[in-house]
This record gives sequence, structure tokens and C-alpha cells, in this order.
Amino acid sequence: MSRLQLHDLVWSKPMTEIARQFGLRDQHIAKACDGVDIARPRAGHWQKIEHGKSVSRSALNNDRFGAGDIVAIDASGWSISRA
Repeated sequence: MSRLQLHDLVWSKPMTEIARQFGLRDQHIAKACDGVDIARPRAGHWQKIEHGKSVSRSALNNDRFGAGDIVAIDASGWSISRA
């Protein structure tokens, strides 16, 4: 998926749900996000949402990688290819 799609996904639901959806470990997704400059929600983010508190969403940083660059994640790691 593209960096933009991964960014939107990471900010739409908890990492454990994403990992289960794709049959991966949440650590693999987290490492890929860190490697391709995708900010992740901080600890407590989803609990705040559950309790109706306001939270902020980090914008996608496109300094090193483009929003359309493709990120591939599997059990052995991650890779990125330019769009």
C-alpha cells in the first residue's frame, strides 16, 4: 500500500487490529512506520477516543519519502519502492 494509505490506516484503528487484519505482528507494522517516517498514535490515544476526549492526528511527513511511495510489509521486515 502507499505511505498515505498506511498513514490513514494507522490513524484509523489500533495497531493490533491492523496486524490481525493483515496476518502480521504489530511490531512489524510499527517498524515499517518508523522506517518510512509515518508518525503513529501515542500510548493512550485509543483510550482517549473511547472516552470521548479530543486527540490530534499527526500529518504525513513527506520530506524523505513521497505519499505515493509503496510500502511492503511481511514477517521478514519491510521495504519501500518509489511511486
